[in-house]
Amino acid sequence: MDRKDIIIIILSLIIIALLAIGAYNQAREDQIIYHTVNITDTFSLDVPISDNVTKTQVSPHMHIVNDSQNNIEITSFNMGNESTMDLIGDGSQYLYTYKLGAEQISLSNHTVWYNSKDSNYIAFFSPENTNDNVIIVCKDNETMARMISTVKY
Repeated sequence: MDRKDIIIIILSLIIIALLAIGAYNQAREDQIIYHTVNITDTFSLDVPISDNVTKTQVSPHMHIVNDSQNNIEITSFNMGNESTMDLIGDGSQYLYTYKLGAEQISLSNHTVWYNSKDSNYIAFFSPENTNDNVIIVCKDNETMARMISTVKY
């Protein structure tokens, strides 16, 4: 083997190594990383880490967390306060708006609704041992399944 062949082999190995490193980094960037978030004092779940999260306080006991990066909206309202009737109306309206025209399906052993019109998956939690009510809306069924499977209350 002459010197030219050795240089070509070494350059080929370097190019292959660079391509492998690039593919690994790309695959790592596409992976969603989750962390646990307390939605209320008694309700938590894992959500994707995001740079675009806003939290809006609709009323003293009702909050909306919107993650525009991952197309997730989490609405929480607590029924254990003096404005229960207003919260029932607000919460029911949010749930009704999302569920309108949706079909009932199961993800992670939990009933959810899929609205094909706007491609939303909707999950509702109302633990009997707390006054919390949580509505989770997400565009991706894998992300929704992961979040549902990590719910703790």
